Amino acid sequence: MCETEGARIPLFLQYWWWETVCRGKRWDVLLCERDGKVRGAMPYIDGRKLCLRHSLMPQLTMFTGPWLADKGDKEAFDDLWRQFVSRRWVLCKGRLSPELTAAGLVPPQGLGLKSEMHYTYRFDPIRPLEELMPAASQLRRRDYRRLCGELSVDEAVSPQEFADLHTAYMERQGKRDLLEHSFIVHVCGEAVGRGNGMLVGARDAGGRLHDALFVVFDSECAFMLMCARGADAPRNSMSFLIWKTIEIMATRTKVFDFEGSMEPGVEEYYRSFGPQKADMLQVSRCRIPFIKI
Repeated sequence: MCETEGARIPLFLQYWWWETVCRGKRWDVLLCERDGKVRGAMPYIDGRKLCLRHSLMPQLTMFTGPWLADKGDKEAFDDLWRQFVSRRWVLCKGRLSPELTAAGLVPPQGLGLKSEMHYTYRFDPIRPLEELMPAASQLRRRDYRRLCGELSVDEAVSPQEFADLHTAYMERQGKRDLLEHSFIVHVCGEAVGRGNGMLVGARDAGGRLHDALFVVFDSECAFMLMCARGADAPRNSMSFLIWKTIEIMATRTKVFDFEGSMEPGVEEYYRSFGPQKADMLQVSRCRIPFIKI
């Protein structure tokens, strides 16, 4: 179906993406068929722990669907959620894309699902930087002008170099990295190799890599999934790199998404670039309270 529908299916719901981010895990897909045609699909993780089944969201995956052949097909939408809940998970979670959330689609009542609103920030559509920057903070604009003469942009950072920088960055932050080094290399390599990913870096005159971003994209949207910062990177150099990455993505897709905007301390920084807020409906269910704890 993904081969047939192509770009009509968002990147995060593509077969190759789930094969990549679910390496070593079980996953499957629910289908809604009508008149011999697939009207909707919804991939999911089929997890098991202590003989209890659960279905959470894959790493680095912003939303899990469903995908609808007709975006207004409420019948197919409801059918997929009924199928999902019928798997009798002790704990499950899913998230709708901003597009489905904006369309007002909500899982049918009576399924025991809890709904809460998440959000992200977007440039929708991406426009030239001279049109985007007036809405940004003075600091973000000044960062760009100050560093244009100091740093150059490398659009071909290797997955290994990015993973090394990311791991070192997390260690300096004193945080536990939930992404294994080999997993980062694997996902970055697959996305870049397919032409759906880019590793963009900021280097100084000596060629030293100070900052790097991992961006995935299709013909509709680009998502800034991961960042890494060097130990002695110039002040606010990440802001410069984000602006340059947006400029690059403007030639390849229509929307730029600051994925991760719900993280504490990150929202205010992303908002300072002047993007628009976009809602995403997240649904979950926990049948056994101690499992959630």
